Amino acid sequence: MRTPALPVPTPDLVHQAVARFDEDDRYGPADRVLSRVFSHHPRNDELEDVLIKVVLLNGLYNTNVFAVMEMACHIRELRIDDDLAAASTLLVDRIAKLTIRGRTRRHYSFATKYCSWHRPDDYPIYDGLVGRLLLAYSREHHFAEFSRPDLQDYSKYKATLAALRLHFDLAALSFKQLDKFLWYTSKDLAL
Repeated sequence: MRTPALPVPTPDLVHQAVARFDEDDRYGPADRVLSRVFSHHPRNDELEDVLIKVVLLNGLYNTNVFAVMEMACHIRELRIDDDLAAASTLLVDRIAKLTIRGRTRRHYSFATKYCSWHRPDDYPIYDGLVGRLLLAYSREHHFAEFSRPDLQDYSKYKATLAALRLHFDLAALSFKQLDKFLWYTSKDLAL
């Protein structure tokens, strides 16, 4: 099966995708709700503040965190606010690894989204759709050397997105804008 032609990312194309995303009846309101909640509850030291963010993010972004209370407690116990302020890439993996009854599960996509909603300029969102599209762009445009497992290492993932921005002259665009473009484009191409 042949992959459809990939659109070359331009600022105009990214802005069009962002507008589509923001105007979509499902995705636009969900993003506005998350923006409101994360801005009204920026800290992570009160369980109730963390829990409302975990529940909404998990429900609206379908991140498959089945133990939301445990995740909220985990995040609160990690005392993440200083690491968020420092834009630590290591924080993503600390949040992602949740151990319940001796069994550890990695919620990588959720952790990138949780950090991103706090600091969108510092934490790009990882999503499987975006990962597949990045690999396709790499094959076609050779903007960076990486493999699928590299995308599961957050610092390498962030570096890959930075390389994509540089290669296509998209440095003026935010990670949030780029994420919406990549996600919508991947969805459109059914990758």
